[in-house]
Amino acid sequence: YGRDRIRTPMSLVFPERALAPERMDTEPLDGPTTERILSALENVNAWLGGVHATMSVLKGFSKRWQAGERIRFIDWGTGSADIPRAIVRWCRRLGFRAEVLGIDQNRAIVEYARRACRDYPEITLLQTVAKDFPDPHEPFDYALSSLCLHHLSNPEVIQLLAHSHRITSRGMIMNDLKRSARAWAWIWGLTRILRAHPIVQNDAPLSVRNAFTKKELEALAREAGLPYLKVATHFGYRFTLAGEKI
Repeated sequence: YGRDRIRTPMSLVFPERALAPERMDTEPLDGPTTERILSALENVNAWLGGVHATMSVLKGFSKRWQAGERIRFIDWGTGSADIPRAIVRWCRRLGFRAEVLGIDQNRAIVEYARRACRDYPEITLLQTVAKDFPDPHEPFDYALSSLCLHHLSNPEVIQLLAHSHRITSRGMIMNDLKRSARAWAWIWGLTRILRAHPIVQNDAPLSVRNAFTKKELEALAREAGLPYLKVATHFGYRFTLAGEKI
């Protein structure tokens, strides 16, 4: 009885991940549609803390970097590559030499990202599926993702975490959504107030339902055998699952 009393309404509304396919994952996208959707998602990342969540963790990691050091990243599900661009701009200012490989399976999205990254020679884009990406000859320093994990089943998340651990020398930063009724209501209303593309109106609230609780992310890290990964909460209903091996 006591446990039932302390359960919140939010945990009762979305007690489990929906694991429903999003339209961006199942429908072909033409160039103009892709540009409109990704531009909107970039704004969401900038306004609602997605970029800040990743950068705040990375800035902590950078305290152990050497001046002028080359730092190599792989970014799963890179989308428009807005996170890689933010990292490159920041590294340029501080004198680090960033190299980023962005991975995405959607051809139209990769083409958009390449246009967006034309002034960023530090960024390379590759169209492929994460599970098909071979182990590189030289490990990356860090693996990244932003709004990627919630597209995956729990076994696929564990597989991606293990893969990321295997091909990196330092660690990872996985940035994703917090599942809650409040987050769902907020993004549902915002996408309609801003008259977002119908795909965004469908996918953004669904992404919240497909997302995670803190306990779920912690459990996935344990199942992947990666105790150095810790979950932190950030503004905008964001989590980071991140850590360094050292």
